Amino acid sequence: MEKMEKQLNLWIHEMMTNKKSIVDSIIVRLKAKEIYSHVTQGQENVKPFSASAGWLARFKRRYSMKNFKLAGEAGSADQEAAEEFKKYLLSIIHEKGYVEEQVFNADETGLFYKNVGKRTYVMQMASKAPGFKAFKDRATLLLCTNAKGDFKCKPLMVYRAPNPPALKGKNLNCMPVHWRWNKKAWMVSKIFLDWFHNCFIPEVECYLQGKNLAFRVLLILDNAPVHCHEELENAHPNIEVLFMPPNTTSLIQPLNQGIMKAFKAHYIRQLYSKAYESLDTNKETTMIDSWKAVTIRNVIDYVGSAWDSIKQATINKCWENIWPDCVKNFEGFESVTENIKNSVKNIMHIAQQISGEGFSDMKEEDVEELLAEKAVEPTNKDLDEMGKHSIRVSDESQDSDESQPRTPRIVPLTAAKISEWNSALEKIFNDMEECDPVLERSLTFKRLTSTAFVPYSETLKDLRRKARQTRLKQFFELV
Repeated sequence: MEKMEKQLNLWIHEMMTNKKSIVDSIIVRLKAKEIYSHVTQGQENVKPFSASAGWLARFKRRYSMKNFKLAGEAGSADQEAAEEFKKYLLSIIHEKGYVEEQVFNADETGLFYKNVGKRTYVMQMASKAPGFKAFKDRATLLLCTNAKGDFKCKPLMVYRAPNPPALKGKNLNCMPVHWRWNKKAWMVSKIFLDWFHNCFIPEVECYLQGKNLAFRVLLILDNAPVHCHEELENAHPNIEVLFMPPNTTSLIQPLNQGIMKAFKAHYIRQLYSKAYESLDTNKETTMIDSWKAVTIRNVIDYVGSAWDSIKQATINKCWENIWPDCVKNFEGFESVTENIKNSVKNIMHIAQQISGEGFSDMKEEDVEELLAEKAVEPTNKDLDEMGKHSIRVSDESQDSDESQPRTPRIVPLTAAKISEWNSALEKIFNDMEECDPVLERSLTFKRLTSTAFVPYSETLKDLRRKARQTRLKQFFELV
C-alpha cells in the first residue's frame, strides 16, 4: 500500500504539472487500483484493494493534500475560484501600482517536435520501426511574457540529453533557448528555480531598466508542485509571486488563452514548410527522409522563430480574462481565434502540397489535435524508478548538477574563418552580377546578405583588434 500510494502521489503531481489535466476522484481511484495491481503482480495472498472513498480521504491526509480539490468533489468550483482570484489579482495590482510591463505569466508545455500528425503515413511507418518511442522526440518548454505583450523571455527548453550530437561544438549558453536537461525531459523544481534566478530575473531587470521602470515584478503561476510555492514566497525582494487556484488555468491563465496555441501553430507551419522545401528541392527525397533529418538544432531554430512570430497584440489580448483593463485596441488587430484559424488553414495548405496519406486529406481536427497536444503521462515503469529512489517528480533530476548542461568543447571562431566566409560571399556576389540578367535582383540579394553578415563583420573587427593588442603587449614583456 505504501509503495502504491507513493507512486500514485508522483502520478498526480506529474498530471497536474506537465499535462495540466483535470484529475477527478474517479480517475484517481481507478489509477490507484491499476498501480496496486502492478506493484503486487506475481505475489501470493494479495490483500484485495477497492480504492474506497474512505481510503481516498486518508490518502489525501497522509500526503498533505488538504488544499487540493479533485475535480468533481464538493467545493470544487472552478469558475467561482477563477473569479475570486481575478478580484484578488486586480486588488494587488491597484494597491501596489503595478503597470502592464511589470506583470508576467509563465507556464510549461510539452512539445512533440517531430509529430506531423497521427494519420500521416510518416508517423505510421515510424511507429512500426523497432524501438520507436514518440516520447524520445519530446521536449518541455517554459514560456513567459508580460501583460503589455512587448517583452517575451527567452524560452527554456528541457531536453533528455545534455549534449546531443547535433549541438556538438556549440556554446549552449548562446542559443535562442535556455538549454537544460534531465532523462525524461520533464520540468523539475531544480530546473524551475534555476530558470527563475538565472534567466527570468536578469532578463526582466534588463528589460525594465531599458523602459526606465522600477524593478518591481508580479509573476503569475499555476499551482503545480514544480513551481516551488515555499521557495518563491521570499525568493527576491522585488518579485511577488501569485499562484492560481487548481483547475482555473483554462479559464484565466493568459498563456492558455491562445498564446501557446499560436506558438505551436507557427512551429508546425515551419516544420511542414521546411519538409516541403526539401521535397521540392530534391525530387528523390521522401517525407520520411525529411522527417528523419530533423535534429534538435532544427527544433531550437523553429522554436526561436515561432516564439518571435507571436505578435504583441496577440499576447496582450490573451490577458483579457484576467485583467481586462490592460488590453489595448491595436489598429488592424486580427482576433486570436481568427489568427489561429488562418494558421490552421496555412498548415493544411502546405500539407496538401506535400501530398501522401494523411497529408493530402488533412482536416482541421487533425491540426487542432497537434496544437492541443500535451506532455506524456509517466508509465508504471517510470513511477517504479522514481519511487525506488524516493524522489518527487519535482526533484527527478539527480543530486549532482546534471540538470545543467555540461560544457562541451567549443570550436573557436577565428578571424581566418570569417575572412574565408567573406571571400566566398564576394565571389557569389560577383558571379550573380555577371550571370543574372536582372541586375536589380542580384543587387538586392547582395544588399540583404551584406546586412545579415554585419554581426560577423563586427566580430572580425573585434578579433583583429584583440590580436593587435596582444602583439603590442609583447614589447613590454620582461626578458
